[in-house]
Amino acid sequence: MSAIGRSLRRMKAVFIARSLEYLRDRASFGWNLVFPVLIVFALAVVFSGPPRALFTVTAVASDNLPELVEFPGVETIKADRNKALDRLSRQQTDLVIEVVDDSVNYWVNGNSASGAILELLLRYTESRPLARGETDGDAIRYVDWVVPGILGMNMMYSALWGVGYVVVRYRQSGYLRRLKATPLTKFEFLSAQVLSRLLVTLTASTIVFVGTNLVLDYKMVGSIGLLLLIALMGGLAMITLGLAIACRTESKEFADGLLNAVTFPMLLLSGVWFSLDGSPEWVQMLAQVLPLTHVLEAARAVMLDNAGFTDIATHLAVLVGFCIVGMGLSIKLFKW
Repeated sequence: MSAIGRSLRRMKAVFIARSLEYLRDRASFGWNLVFPVLIVFALAVVFSGPPRALFTVTAVASDNLPELVEFPGVETIKADRNKALDRLSRQQTDLVIEVVDDSVNYWVNGNSASGAILELLLRYTESRPLARGETDGDAIRYVDWVVPGILGMNMMYSALWGVGYVVVRYRQSGYLRRLKATPLTKFEFLSAQVLSRLLVTLTASTIVFVGTNLVLDYKMVGSIGLLLLIALMGGLAMITLGLAIACRTESKEFADGLLNAVTFPMLLLSGVWFSLDGSPEWVQMLAQVLPLTHVLEAARAVMLDNAGFTDIATHLAVLVGFCIVGMGLSIKLFKW
């Protein structure tokens, strides 16, 4: 037999062996079939709403609203007055309306062309007395809004794969069994993994934050200290979640599937690339059970709205809860 023939036989043997190995790993094989289907259905659900409206009106009360809100191309959102005016100052809504008795109070942003058009329509169609209010403020650039999402996404991947995947690799290689023969406890090993990955994650996030800000000069009006606290708690929440996934997983392929199953909902629902304001209410409620959602909402509140500690305390409390539950499960379920 020629050298080429022998080479082809060896390649065939390795090809068959690897293919059978993969097919016998039913978890990872099944996940590769199921995951794309889940992606398609998830995207279909999130973007299942009607086409985006031309104008957005925020109503403080929902009774006896002007005829304007029924016009084609006008979307109506309900919110309390403070939140509505905050959205108006950032040009995230075009007009704010509040009906009081037999009169209509409305606010426009003096820098918004869309608001000026809606004001003319309101004055033309509304017969009740009108009281005008005005805010100012420039529209937030997309880059200002999306930067926290990109930093949070980078943190998520660094934390989950940097701990979860590595621990599974340690287990497969027998490294963990050798560590078990030492005086090292589970708590000590897991704590060291958390602290090491946290240092890497925070360092990388800081470098990206500073470097991109030098080029893009994005909006940052809040406290750097609060932003660092959010990054610290968010990093810990993600890392402990990765540990909880890896505490008993033995297959790297299966671990990869589980980590994808965790990261994809956060990429889709946590507001990394786009806001969920127009999504179904149950989708927005589901997003609140994801740690990345609280990281991004808190970071954007600090960076764009100058939020203080009390404004983001709920988000921080949720992240602390994720840390406690994740670390507790990791210690409880971890096996060498």
